[in-house]
Amino acid sequence: MTLDLFEPISITQKERVNSAMVELPPHEPGVYTMYGKKDEVLYVGKAKDLFKRITSYRYSKSKKVQSMIAQIDRIGFEICKTEMDAILLENLLIRSLRPPFNHANKKPETYYYISTKRRGNKREFRLSMRVLDEYTKVYGCFKGHARVRKGLGALLRLLYLQHRMIDSAHYLPSQLLGRLAPMRFNCEIDKASKKLVHDFFLGKSKVLIEDFEELISKRTFKDKFTKKYFSNELEQLNIFYALGPERNRLMKEQLELDSHLIRQEELDDFQVYTN
Repeated sequence: MTLDLFEPISITQKERVNSAMVELPPHEPGVYTMYGKKDEVLYVGKAKDLFKRITSYRYSKSKKVQSMIAQIDRIGFEICKTEMDAILLENLLIRSLRPPFNHANKKPETYYYISTKRRGNKREFRLSMRVLDEYTKVYGCFKGHARVRKGLGALLRLLYLQHRMIDSAHYLPSQLLGRLAPMRFNCEIDKASKKLVHDFFLGKSKVLIEDFEELISKRTFKDKFTKKYFSNELEQLNIFYALGPERNRLMKEQLELDSHLIRQEELDDFQVYTN
């Protein structure tokens, strides 16, 4: 079946949606799936009221929706107990099926754990996509490739500034001059800072950030560029803290989770529960 170009789009669209419904959806929450002629999944959506949502496609004026309706062969649905259950199921299906007409939640995200342990008189920081048992401290997981690596990079650069009397960003180690943090880096750190870093990654305290703010305000730099550079790093660290450690802590408190770690496959669903 193709859309008849000589009929009003609303008529042919209504007929196509009606013929694609194998059975009439109920007025209940759930997830619906649009299938193509080869039984491929074109789109997955959630609804508080399946009947109202699915039948609304009869009259949509969206070009994207009209393009999708022109390709559908059937519409299936699954009833859920609550709207929250529908949201969780929709997230799962979109991430696993990656339908072409879905954009939100389809792109695979990067999830990192940040691990630390003592290396001689320094502390090693390590990024990984799984929990590394050989490290004494593991935090996360934290979502977002750029956000996490920029955040950790900012932390490492500011820790280096704190423990070295440099007056220019050009004196940073070559590993820290890139836009993103290295996957592994050994950094000088004293006992007091170690405790503040621990509380930072757990989302319990911003004292470390406040110390960095004071450091930047008091340090005399060689040029305006360096001061602006470290101020930007401080901003990146604040963003990472708010959307990473602090957000994880609030989720764990709200959901009364026992473990301080959140698994990758759980993070998105927990965020849905607490939004």
